Amino acid sequence: MAAVASFEGAGADWIVEIHFAQAPDEAAVREGWVDCVGLGRMVLAYPKLPLDVIRGRELQRKRVCRTFSDCTTAPRAGLPSGCYPLDEHYRQSEEAVRLKDLKHRHKNRRELNFKD
Repeated sequence: MAAVASFEGAGADWIVEIHFAQAPDEAAVREGWVDCVGLGRMVLAYPKLPLDVIRGRELQRKRVCRTFSDCTTAPRAGLPSGCYPLDEHYRQSEEAVRLKDLKHRHKNRRELNFKD
């Protein structure tokens, strides 16, 4: 029986300045090193990224995750996870107002670990 290994990486959504066809994740799949690649928070900021890549469309740079971290801060405050800065649905929501207020009141982001 062949050995099976599981690998996990992080930070692929930080690759903003290069086209995804040149991304290391794509090369890892092409070379057979991995079977699939997950996009993590990138999908919250740019949900159509997989479709755009598959169809060979140009990367929508304004939609690329820039790690504002609202998608992780909001759930710690009991709010839905989402890309509040880039997604119109979240940006216009009542929760966005509450999140902005919480962030303003807790300027030191370390204080935003509400679930402790």
